[in-house]
Amino acid sequence: MKNSSRLRANAAFARIRTGLQNALDHAEGRRLLTVREVKLPPVPRPMSAAEIAALRVNVLGVSQQVFAGMLNASPKSVHAWEQGRAKPAGTTLRFLRVLEHRPDVALELVEK
Repeated sequence: MKNSSRLRANAAFARIRTGLQNALDHAEGRRLLTVREVKLPPVPRPMSAAEIAALRVNVLGVSQQVFAGMLNASPKSVHAWEQGRAKPAGTTLRFLRVLEHRPDVALELVEK
């Protein structure tokens, strides 16, 4: 019984060691993570016109022009989103959802 216990401990140690080495390799740029190793975020849910306007005004406190610059979008697009005539999608929608949780990221994009 002592040998089987030791074998399990050695196997567990080997898995932990491999995991730690993989983490170090990734942190030092020697390893690329794949979908087998990470859980990807779900597709972001759409944002309503009111949510977009509230994010811009209440959270970030910027004009449509500045907001458009932060998103690399046109001011006309921002205006259309806030009027409900168009909806952001893809990368823009993902970034808007990030800004909801990390508004400080947006402020790093502009110089005062």
